[in-house]
Amino acid sequence: MSPRTTGVLACTAAACLVFAATPATAAPAESAYALAASGLVKIPRTPAVSGPGKESLASVALPNPGPALISARALNAEVTPGHAKSSVAGLSLNLGVLPAGVALPGLSAEVIKSECRDGKGSVSIANLKAGGKAIQLDQVPPNTTVPLASLLELVVNKQTENADGTLTVTAVSARILGKTQTLDIASSTCAKAPGATPKPTKPAEKPRPGGKAPKPTPVSAHLDVTG
Repeated sequence: MSPRTTGVLACTAAACLVFAATPATAAPAESAYALAASGLVKIPRTPAVSGPGKESLASVALPNPGPALISARALNAEVTPGHAKSSVAGLSLNLGVLPAGVALPGLSAEVIKSECRDGKGSVSIANLKAGGKAIQLDQVPPNTTVPLASLLELVVNKQTENADGTLTVTAVSARILGKTQTLDIASSTCAKAPGATPKPTKPAEKPRPGGKAPKPTPVSAHLDVTG
Protein backbone atom coordinates (compact mmCIF):
# COMPACT_ATOMS: atom_id res chain seq x y z
CA MET A 1 0.00 0.00 0.00
CA SER A 2 1.45 3.35 -0.98
CA PRO A 3 1.59 6.25 1.49
CA ARG A 4 -1.60 8.25 1.61
CA THR A 5 -2.43 11.43 3.43
CA THR A 6 -5.99 12.65 3.94
CA GLY A 7 -6.46 16.33 4.69
CA VAL A 8 -9.64 16.09 6.77
CA LEU A 9 -11.44 12.97 7.96
CA ALA A 10 -15.16 13.19 7.23
CA CYS A 11 -16.87 10.05 8.46
CA THR A 12 -20.62 9.97 7.96
CA ALA A 13 -22.83 7.80 10.16
CA ALA A 14 -23.45 5.37 7.29
CA ALA A 15 -19.76 5.10 6.48
CA CYS A 16 -18.81 4.53 10.12
CA LEU A 17 -21.34 1.72 10.34
CA VAL A 18 -19.86 0.10 7.25
CA PHE A 19 -16.37 0.26 8.75
CA ALA A 20 -17.52 -1.14 12.08
CA ALA A 21 -19.43 -3.98 10.45
CA THR A 22 -16.54 -5.18 8.27
CA PRO A 23 -15.76 -8.80 9.25
CA ALA A 24 -12.43 -9.35 10.96
CA THR A 25 -9.82 -11.13 8.85
CA ALA A 26 -6.47 -12.63 9.67
CA ALA A 27 -4.00 -9.76 9.80
CA PRO A 28 -0.33 -9.95 8.74
CA ALA A 29 2.25 -10.20 11.50
CA GLU A 30 2.80 -6.43 11.49
CA SER A 31 -0.06 -3.95 11.84
CA ALA A 32 -0.76 -0.56 13.40
CA TYR A 33 -3.54 1.91 14.08
CA ALA A 34 -3.74 5.29 15.79
CA LEU A 35 -7.19 5.27 17.43
CA ALA A 36 -10.06 2.90 18.21
CA ALA A 37 -13.01 3.03 20.62
CA SER A 38 -15.72 0.62 21.73
CA GLY A 39 -18.74 0.93 24.01
CA LEU A 40 -21.12 3.87 24.08
CA VAL A 41 -19.10 5.51 21.31
CA LYS A 42 -17.69 3.20 18.64
CA ILE A 43 -14.80 4.23 16.43
CA PRO A 44 -13.15 1.72 14.07
CA ARG A 45 -9.37 1.50 13.94
CA THR A 46 -8.36 4.80 12.36
CA PRO A 47 -6.15 4.94 10.36
CA ALA A 48 -5.20 1.26 10.18
CA VAL A 49 -2.40 -0.53 8.32
CA SER A 50 -1.98 -4.30 7.97
CA GLY A 51 1.23 -5.32 6.27
CA PRO A 52 3.74 -2.89 4.74
CA GLY A 53 2.26 0.56 4.22
CA LYS A 54 1.61 3.96 5.73
CA GLU A 55 -1.57 5.92 6.47
CA SER A 56 -1.95 9.45 7.82
CA LEU A 57 -4.91 11.65 8.71
CA ALA A 58 -4.98 15.32 9.67
CA SER A 59 -7.52 17.54 11.47
CA VAL A 60 -9.54 14.64 12.85
CA ALA A 61 -12.76 14.89 14.93
CA LEU A 62 -14.48 11.59 15.83
CA PRO A 63 -17.15 10.44 15.78
CA ASN A 64 -18.62 12.54 13.01
CA PRO A 65 -21.40 13.71 12.87
CA GLY A 66 -22.27 14.48 16.47
CA PRO A 67 -20.29 15.78 19.44
CA ALA A 68 -16.66 14.73 19.04
CA LEU A 69 -15.22 12.49 21.75
CA ILE A 70 -11.78 12.69 20.15
CA SER A 71 -10.00 15.36 18.19
CA ALA A 72 -6.41 15.34 16.99
CA ARG A 73 -4.05 17.32 14.82
CA ALA A 74 -2.55 14.24 13.15
CA LEU A 75 -2.88 10.44 13.20
CA ASN A 76 -0.19 8.15 11.79
CA ALA A 77 0.21 4.40 11.29
CA GLU A 78 3.16 2.79 9.51
CA VAL A 79 4.35 -0.78 8.98
CA THR A 80 7.56 -2.18 7.49
CA PRO A 81 8.83 -5.78 7.77
CA GLY A 82 9.49 -6.52 11.44
CA HIS A 83 8.51 -3.00 12.50
CA ALA A 84 5.26 -1.18 13.25
CA LYS A 85 4.61 2.25 14.73
CA SER A 86 1.67 4.56 15.32
CA SER A 87 1.20 8.01 16.78
CA VAL A 88 -1.34 10.68 17.66
CA ALA A 89 -0.36 14.35 17.77
CA GLY A 90 -2.38 17.16 19.33
CA LEU A 91 -4.81 14.81 21.08
CA SER A 92 -7.86 16.09 22.95
CA LEU A 93 -10.48 13.88 24.63
CA ASN A 94 -13.79 15.47 25.56
CA LEU A 95 -15.12 12.92 28.04
CA GLY A 96 -17.99 15.26 28.91
CA VAL A 97 -19.90 13.94 25.88
CA LEU A 98 -20.32 10.56 27.62
CA PRO A 99 -23.41 10.02 29.82
CA ALA A 100 -21.29 9.39 32.89
CA GLY A 101 -23.47 10.98 35.57
CA VAL A 102 -20.24 12.29 37.14
CA ALA A 103 -17.67 14.81 35.97
CA LEU A 104 -14.77 13.26 34.08
CA PRO A 105 -11.56 15.20 33.44
CA GLY A 106 -10.64 16.02 29.87
CA LEU A 107 -7.42 14.49 28.55
CA SER A 108 -4.90 16.02 26.19
CA ALA A 109 -1.41 15.22 24.94
CA GLU A 110 1.12 16.73 22.60
CA VAL A 111 2.22 13.33 21.27
CA ILE A 112 1.38 9.71 22.10
CA LYS A 113 3.37 7.09 20.22
CA SER A 114 3.93 3.33 20.24
CA GLU A 115 6.57 1.35 18.40
CA CYS A 116 7.11 -2.40 18.00
CA ARG A 117 10.30 -3.77 16.47
CA ASP A 118 11.27 -7.44 16.27
CA GLY A 119 8.93 -8.38 19.11
CA LYS A 120 9.95 -5.56 21.46
CA GLY A 121 7.66 -2.63 22.27
CA SER A 122 8.16 0.92 23.52
CA VAL A 123 6.00 4.00 24.00
CA SER A 124 6.57 7.74 24.18
CA ILE A 125 4.13 10.22 25.74
CA ALA A 126 4.71 13.96 25.71
CA ASN A 127 2.83 16.60 27.71
CA LEU A 128 -0.09 14.45 28.87
CA LYS A 129 -2.64 16.37 30.94
CA ALA A 130 -5.79 15.32 32.80
CA GLY A 131 -8.14 18.14 33.73
CA GLY A 132 -5.34 20.55 32.81
CA LYS A 133 -2.91 18.92 35.26
CA ALA A 134 0.34 17.51 33.88
CA ILE A 135 0.94 13.77 34.31
CA GLN A 136 4.42 12.33 33.80
CA LEU A 137 4.01 8.93 32.16
CA ASP A 138 6.70 8.73 29.51
CA GLN A 139 8.50 5.34 29.38
CA VAL A 140 6.73 3.65 32.30
CA PRO A 141 7.04 -0.15 32.74
CA PRO A 142 4.72 -2.36 30.66
CA ASN A 143 1.08 -2.62 31.76
CA THR A 144 1.11 0.24 34.26
CA THR A 145 -2.36 1.11 35.58
CA VAL A 146 -2.97 4.76 36.42
CA PRO A 147 -6.29 5.75 38.08
CA LEU A 148 -7.29 9.33 37.26
CA ALA A 149 -10.87 9.46 38.57
CA SER A 150 -13.46 7.12 40.10
CA LEU A 151 -14.63 6.07 36.63
CA LEU A 152 -11.48 6.65 34.61
CA GLU A 153 -8.21 4.76 34.52
CA LEU A 154 -5.41 4.38 32.01
CA VAL A 155 -3.31 1.34 31.19
CA VAL A 156 -0.05 2.81 29.89
CA ASN A 157 2.45 0.88 27.77
CA LYS A 158 -0.02 -1.99 27.47
CA GLN A 159 1.79 -5.02 26.05
CA THR A 160 0.02 -8.21 24.99
CA GLU A 161 1.56 -11.39 23.60
CA ASN A 162 -0.81 -12.79 20.99
CA ALA A 163 -1.52 -16.44 20.22
CA ASP A 164 0.40 -16.21 16.93
CA GLY A 165 3.55 -15.10 18.76
CA THR A 166 3.29 -11.42 17.84
CA LEU A 167 3.42 -8.59 20.37
CA THR A 168 0.91 -5.75 20.52
CA VAL A 169 1.94 -2.56 22.32
CA THR A 170 -0.69 0.12 22.94
CA ALA A 171 0.63 3.40 24.27
CA VAL A 172 -2.54 4.30 26.21
CA SER A 173 -5.65 2.18 26.78
CA ALA A 174 -8.36 4.11 28.61
CA ARG A 175 -11.09 2.39 30.62
CA ILE A 176 -14.00 4.72 31.18
CA LEU A 177 -17.17 4.14 33.24
CA GLY A 178 -15.90 0.77 34.45
CA LYS A 179 -15.01 -0.49 30.95
CA THR A 180 -18.38 0.65 29.57
CA GLN A 181 -16.28 2.78 27.23
CA THR A 182 -12.77 1.85 26.10
CA LEU A 183 -10.35 3.83 24.01
CA ASP A 184 -7.02 2.65 22.58
CA ILE A 185 -4.46 5.23 21.49
CA ALA A 186 -1.44 4.39 19.31
CA SER A 187 -1.29 0.61 18.91
CA SER A 188 1.40 -1.37 17.05
CA THR A 189 1.85 -5.10 16.47
CA CYS A 190 4.98 -6.88 15.26
CA ALA A 191 6.54 -10.32 15.11
CA LYS A 192 9.61 -11.45 16.99
CA ALA A 193 12.89 -11.56 15.14
CA PRO A 194 13.82 -15.06 13.90
CA GLY A 195 15.48 -16.99 16.70
CA ALA A 196 14.52 -14.45 19.38
CA THR A 197 13.95 -15.81 22.87
CA PRO A 198 10.49 -14.99 24.29
CA LYS A 199 10.67 -12.45 27.10
CA PRO A 200 8.33 -12.94 30.07
CA THR A 201 5.68 -10.23 30.35
CA LYS A 202 6.09 -8.05 33.44
CA PRO A 203 3.01 -8.14 35.69
CA ALA A 204 0.83 -5.06 35.86
CA GLU A 205 2.19 -2.51 38.31
CA LYS A 206 -0.22 -1.53 41.05
CA PRO A 207 -1.03 2.16 41.45
CA ARG A 208 0.45 3.95 44.42
CA PRO A 209 -1.71 5.31 47.24
CA GLY A 210 -3.61 8.44 46.28
CA GLY A 211 -3.82 7.41 42.63
CA LYS A 212 -0.27 8.55 41.83
CA ALA A 213 1.47 6.98 38.89
CA PRO A 214 4.60 4.93 39.57
CA LYS A 215 7.92 6.68 39.06
CA PRO A 216 8.88 6.48 35.36
CA THR A 217 11.92 4.49 34.32
CA PRO A 218 14.07 6.71 32.06
CA VAL A 219 14.65 5.18 28.62
CA SER A 220 16.07 7.00 25.62
CA ALA A 221 13.48 7.50 22.91
CA HIS A 222 12.61 9.75 20.01
CA LEU A 223 9.42 11.18 18.60
CA ASP A 224 9.35 11.27 14.82
CA VAL A 225 5.76 12.26 14.17
CA THR A 226 4.63 13.42 10.75
CA GLY A 227 1.73 15.78 10.19
